[in-house]
Parts: sequence; C-alpha cells; structure tokens
Amino acid sequence: MSSQMLNDQTFAPARGAPTRANAAASTMTLSGTIVKSLALLSLTVLTGAYGWSVGLDWFSASSGGLWWLIGYFLLIGLTIAAASNPDLALPAGLLYAVLMGFWMGAVSRGYEEEFDGIVTQALLASVCAFLACLVLYMVRAVRVTPKLTRVIITATLGIFVMYLVGWFLSIFGVDLLLITEPSTTGIVVSIAICIVAALNLFLDFAIIEKGVGHRAPAVMEWYAALGLLSTLVWLYAELLRLLALLRNR
Repeated sequence: MSSQMLNDQTFAPARGAPTRANAAASTMTLSGTIVKSLALLSLTVLTGAYGWSVGLDWFSASSGGLWWLIGYFLLIGLTIAAASNPDLALPAGLLYAVLMGFWMGAVSRGYEEEFDGIVTQALLASVCAFLACLVLYMVRAVRVTPKLTRVIITATLGIFVMYLVGWFLSIFGVDLLLITEPSTTGIVVSIAICIVAALNLFLDFAIIEKGVGHRAPAVMEWYAALGLLSTLVWLYAELLRLLALLRNR
C-alpha cells in the first residue's frame, strides 16, 4: 500500500541545494509519473486477462479467502522491498504488475462465477472512487495535513494487523468471522476498509505532487507509480470482497 512506501521522507534527498550532477540528471515529472503508472496498469490488465482465463483451474470460491490473504501479503512484501530501496521500484513494479495482475484476474474469475456481474460492479466502483478522490484533491476539498496522514497510515497498519491475525488463526482452523461472514458487523468493517483504501489515494496524490515540486530523481516516477497501483489494486480487491458480502446477504 502507498502509506507503507510513500511518506514525507520519500523525496528528502532531493530537497537540498542542487549540485551540478543533480541539475544535469533528469528529474521527476507529473507526465512521466502518469506514463509509468499507465504502463504498470496496462501490464496488470494484460496479466489479469491471462489469470482470468485460467482462474477456474487455480482458484475456487471456497478458497478465495485464502488466496486473497496470500495476494495481500505478497503486495505488502513487494511494496516494502521498493520502499527500502527506491532503485528497486522498476523491477519490483514490473513483478508486482505481473503477479498481482494474474492473482486478481484469477480471483475475479472465481467471484464472477459465484456472483454474476460482480467484477464489472467492482471495476466501476473503483474507477468512480479514483476519479472522485482525484477531483476532491485537485479542487483542494481535501487537504493532506500531517494529522490526516497519521490517521490514514495508522488505520492502514491496523487493517494489516487484522488480516495478519486472521491469517494466523486460519492456520489453526479458526475463522475470523469479523471479516469473512456477511453479517452486519462484517459488512461495516468491509466498508470501513474500502474507505481507508480510498483515502490512501490522497496520500499518493500528495506525495507525487511533492516529488514533482522538489524535483526528485526520475527513478521516483516508478516509485510513485508502484505506490499508486498498489493502492488501486487494494481498493478493487476490497470492493470486490464487499460486494460479495452484500450478495451473500
């Protein structure tokens, strides 16, 4: 998720007085970040199409929760790897796009077989949420203050811990009904997670804007693109799970 790899320290090295080497080197631009984000998104869609075609052989609705958790932790691992070394953002981003694209395509096929039309609904909801957050950020209706940043990051880490506990309990055959059952509580929790995922988009937008403003190295374009893509995939996955819970009601 973006809050794990993008923070106010991300572009700190580029904030000092520019040297001759820095001045000569290419710097991060908004257009470059958009192009790289679209490149990773396109690769994700392509591998997602392949995952969709073989999804019924790899996944089933009954095991969807397990594969959802595996994919979630893989997402975390790749973003942490890139966060620890921005130079790894390009290979980590490509690997993420390939693996997560396949994973989401296969999982989506399983959900679609169980709930007709659910993938289209989740995709539409994801696009609408992204556009809404982008417009709200551009018109400054939402300002990413340090306090808001801390709240979003804390909530995101709390969700990660919750899923980690759920995965650990599942090893011993204990089902964390709070996040798996289509009860009122389960649906409310799922809605809250979707909101937190959407709020992470504001962090992405803010950090990209800061990176461009501080003339960060061009490699940060891949860094920011991976952060944005990981947020979008997480948002889509959570919306898909929420819709499934609602259908099961």
